[in-house]
Amino acid sequence: MHACGLQPDGTPLCWGHNINGSLEIPGGYLTLSQIAAGLNFTCGLRADGVIACWGQNTFGQASPPDGRFDEIAAGSVLACALNGGALTCWGGGFAAAGETIQEIPPLSAIQGGGGLICGLTVDADMACLDGSELAITPGPFISLGIGLQHACAIRTDGSIFCEDAHYSRRSLPPSTKFAQIAGGWYHTCGITESSGDLECWGSNVPGASEERLSAPEGEFTTISIGWRNSCALRPNGQATCWQQPDVQNPSELHMDKAIGGVIFERPVDIFPLQDGRLAVVDRKGIIEAYSDEPNAAPPKTMLDLTDKTACCSAESGMLSAALDPQFEKFPFLYVYYRVVSKHAYGEDMRGLAGRLARFRVESGRAIRDSELTIVEAPQPRKYHYGGVIRFGADGMLYLGIGDNFSSEKAQSLDTLLGKIIRIDVRGATSEQPYRVPPDNPFVNNPNALPEIWAYGLRNPWRMDFAPDGRLFIADVGAITQEEISLASASANLGWPMCEGNICEEGMESDAYGLTAPIFTYGREDGCAIIGGVTTTRLDNGFVFGDYCSRRVWILEQQGGREGWQARMLAQMEGLIMSFGIDANGWVYVLSRHNPIMRLQIDGEE
Repeated sequence: MHACGLQPDGTPLCWGHNINGSLEIPGGYLTLSQIAAGLNFTCGLRADGVIACWGQNTFGQASPPDGRFDEIAAGSVLACALNGGALTCWGGGFAAAGETIQEIPPLSAIQGGGGLICGLTVDADMACLDGSELAITPGPFISLGIGLQHACAIRTDGSIFCEDAHYSRRSLPPSTKFAQIAGGWYHTCGITESSGDLECWGSNVPGASEERLSAPEGEFTTISIGWRNSCALRPNGQATCWQQPDVQNPSELHMDKAIGGVIFERPVDIFPLQDGRLAVVDRKGIIEAYSDEPNAAPPKTMLDLTDKTACCSAESGMLSAALDPQFEKFPFLYVYYRVVSKHAYGEDMRGLAGRLARFRVESGRAIRDSELTIVEAPQPRKYHYGGVIRFGADGMLYLGIGDNFSSEKAQSLDTLLGKIIRIDVRGATSEQPYRVPPDNPFVNNPNALPEIWAYGLRNPWRMDFAPDGRLFIADVGAITQEEISLASASANLGWPMCEGNICEEGMESDAYGLTAPIFTYGREDGCAIIGGVTTTRLDNGFVFGDYCSRRVWILEQQGGREGWQARMLAQMEGLIMSFGIDANGWVYVLSRHNPIMRLQIDGEE
């Protein structure tokens, strides 16, 4: 999300997105000999070999080990360093952070990509660490270029070798001989050996055809690539930066800035209010009501729980909100947010939990003191909360809860983790905050929690009921596939035995009664599915997107269960967080650090 360079005096200069202090040099001044930028963090190596890191520290990537080192490299949320060829890593995927990895041979020239850290062995082979897996490719090689999902290397004769990191197929590199290469999100660029020209190949964006890509003309000496942005140095030291273009939005699509083009930092939900305004939920714990009319009055705070909401590490915060569908009779707002709680942690221990709470609404404001805790689920880890609230046509409240990074919980019917629960919240009191509907599928099973409606989910970030009553669930995948399912009562959606339609051997969905997804996509199209809404304006298709590729699709049924097809609607500027619809059925797309956009297709009225 950002880039860094070292100035002639060794002080770093960073530019781009300042997420979690990515650009803020600790202490205001450092003198470094090397620098490496990850996704939202940066590490530098001082002249005395000590490592300094700053920026986002969700996985411990900005907490380097003590000691003296010779070389550093950064991936997305992973960083590694060399000391006499011995590799030490910290950040994502390393429980014993800072310990030397014994099984790795001595390395040099290490580079980081997405989840990859690669280096050259003493025999000039390429060794790549992907999480806990080590892969060694025979050389000899003289230089590396590591991308998010692929690794390339220059052989001693100047030719290029590329291979996948088990995610997606890269196009074959050109036959030109290169002096240096660098890998990006879905593409690779190199500086030719003969003339210093740039050549790029791969994909502009996930899902696009792989081809030769455009690059600036002239002579260059050094190249570095981020997500879609590339920078190269000319012989005089001048930096030239460019961005691989996105695919164009379909010509029939129109996108308008909603709510006057206000920039939102972390919007996660939007829904219509009775007076025509739109309520926007921010992860930090606040809900504000906006008018979408020109020259509208400033927003009004509907609910402020910033002092109670655990935010904004990893996926935490206020995650979803919804009004009672019979608001005139039941003037309540339901909110799901992360809190610090003693629930299930003992008398003198405090931990994190996901709380579904109800607030009474008066004159457009939710009364804080009226809070009634409906459900509180212990979720001590920082990921996979789910948290989407939806009311069905039956008047019941449905809540999606993630597995909280404990995949085995998704199949256990004695926990709410990894489930869709269904409860009746009408007439709730502190003594009885909800009732279990008598037709819930496990209500008569003594070994199951009666609130459970469906199970086998990893991280149901968003779901939505179609007008015909079908429930679309977008479940975020792990390493291979993202999926959309149509859920029904008692459905087992398969996680962790299956990720999308890829199942463990012998655990095929048909054989074990698992509900197979109606649509999946792989890492060539993104990294995390963001569902999703249905609207009669788009023939009840399910509109969804992907956090990383920032693309928006609509899933439409062409005939029969096997006939689901996704059609691209838009390419967004920011990282997609959520979707919503207003009282008229218009679709809104919420993304980080960007205005909320309203989608309109030609022919819509």
